[in-house]
Amino acid sequence: MARERILVVDTDLDHLSRLYLALLHRKYRTEACNNPEEIQDRTKRFKPSLIILYDSEYEIIKDRLKIPAIVFGMEAPLKVNDGDTFLKKPIQIEQLLKKVEEILF
Repeated sequence: MARERILVVDTDLDHLSRLYLALLHRKYRTEACNNPEEIQDRTKRFKPSLIILYDSEYEIIKDRLKIPAIVFGMEAPLKVNDGDTFLKKPIQIEQLLKKVEEILF
């Protein structure tokens, strides 16, 4: 089974590494980005099927986002686009992986 591409964006390197490694372990084609200013370029180059990012970055790009997103943050609820999901931080890895599966398959 071909695995989908996932772009993970977070300025917190520990959190970014944790999410990135969990997705790699599940054999997703994953790219990590710790600079939110690179989201547009990374999206064009990597062509992800899903993007996982912090709510402050999501607020900036949500009107231009053409792929599903999992958005994480400290406060809920966050208004998200149809098809996007909000998870409260700290994210539980099993919860994240379940949402990824629901969105992609």
